[in-house]
Amino acid sequence: MTIQVDFWHLMGLLLSFIGTLATFGMVLIKQIDARIDHQNDRVSKIETSLNETLTMLPLQYQRREDAIRFETVLNAKLDAIGSRIERLMEKSA
Repeated sequence: MTIQVDFWHLMGLLLSFIGTLATFGMVLIKQIDARIDHQNDRVSKIETSLNETLTMLPLQYQRREDAIRFETVLNAKLDAIGSRIERLMEKSA
């Protein structure tokens, strides 16, 4: 028993195999493109959120040096008020 395959039958099988591989490749590329688009959307949302945070940060954040300066000025004013009260108490006594 011998099996005979014509050249054109072999070429037809080869072309259909190549066509199937090309179809699967195109489907895979479309899926990869969809995933990349989804990731790009997520990255752009994160970038937008980060930019909003960076613009709001100066309004909500106080630097350490500013806090120390504010506390020093406040303590100096309280000390001045305390010394005035002591002088008033010494005068009244």
